[in-house]
Amino acid sequence: MFGKYGLVLKNASYLTLFEVMRMAMPFIALPYLFRVVGEERYGMVVFAQAIVALFTLFINFGLDISAVRDVAIHRNDRERLNQIFSSVIFIKSALALLVAVALTLATRFVPALSAISTLIFYAFIACISDIFLPVWYYQGRENMKVLTIVRFFSIAFYTAALFLFIHREEDYPLIALLQSLGLVLSAGVSCAYVFIHDRIRFRLPPASMLVKTFRDSIPFFASRASLAINTYMAKIMSGVYLSGSEVAAFDVAQKVLNGGMVPIQMLNQALYPNLSRSRDKGMVRSLLRVVTLFVLGAVAILFFFAEPIVRILSHGELTEAAALLRLLCVQLTCSGFSVFLGTSVLVAFGHQRPFNVSVICSTIALLVCYLVMIYFHLNSIYLYAGALILAEVVVLAYRVFAARRYRLV
Repeated sequence: MFGKYGLVLKNASYLTLFEVMRMAMPFIALPYLFRVVGEERYGMVVFAQAIVALFTLFINFGLDISAVRDVAIHRNDRERLNQIFSSVIFIKSALALLVAVALTLATRFVPALSAISTLIFYAFIACISDIFLPVWYYQGRENMKVLTIVRFFSIAFYTAALFLFIHREEDYPLIALLQSLGLVLSAGVSCAYVFIHDRIRFRLPPASMLVKTFRDSIPFFASRASLAINTYMAKIMSGVYLSGSEVAAFDVAQKVLNGGMVPIQMLNQALYPNLSRSRDKGMVRSLLRVVTLFVLGAVAILFFFAEPIVRILSHGELTEAAALLRLLCVQLTCSGFSVFLGTSVLVAFGHQRPFNVSVICSTIALLVCYLVMIYFHLNSIYLYAGALILAEVVVLAYRVFAARRYRLV
């Protein structure tokens, strides 16, 4: 099996290595940041980045999914790749201008955002990376080695810069700025490599190509929007109704939880372009057993070692994050299977509609929970976590039903 799917496993290894580095290096700096700037100010930075992340959702739209498929299908047609690359960059640039205007207006007229306008501006610089970092191109070409190397050095730059430039409590805005600059550096080098090594050329694409590229991304926007809401709304709710400390606690718990998802997500990213071409049901069924082992192993480790992990990462400042992490292990159990059944199974085999419906239903459930909490003033990070768990259960249940209906598992 491994010989047959060697390319998939190779790319999964590169993606996993990168994600481990991406998460491990900031974890190295996290105790230092809590000690220097404190959990309240760190939470303010996370709050600003969550706000920007929701806005930048409209920059990526569904292009990061649809473009992977297009590149994978036309990987040997250089002229077609030029058109795809140019269309994606052009559309993202146009959307970024609209997002910049909307975010400027929001920081001007919304008091909660006006108070952190500098942090929001620093975080928004990372949007340059959203435009020019061609992760979707490398995924479609099934060549993640270069991207892994480039992003390793950008993360190393960001981590080292935190220790070099942040020495006082008042330096906390630099956390957002340095992270954005690291991402921009990664985007610039990665894009240059595409131009020089792959000889991709940017040309003003015809209107018909722009329309087609944008239209193909629309079905994936709902899933991206739902993912962003599921990821960032709890932090935004905590920032608006609670405090920076609660935002920081949620951020630490989610960072650790995301660490448990890394192998599954990277396997999923490596599988998607391969399965989009081969549609090998046997491979899906074999890998489902592997996913099960990864999920159960990750949940067991995080549940039993939650307290020491949180104590080390937060410099002993956020003890409530341990209980939150244990609660969110239920979400991890559901997410591990739903991620695999979503992109690598349903979308890869051409069933986009149930994929999108599942995330729309989960987002509706999540938003209803949040509205009920707001109406009845039920504001607690544990209730926010409970809402996330309910949303993930809805996603998993729908995707299991759809996958069995189409006899994919």
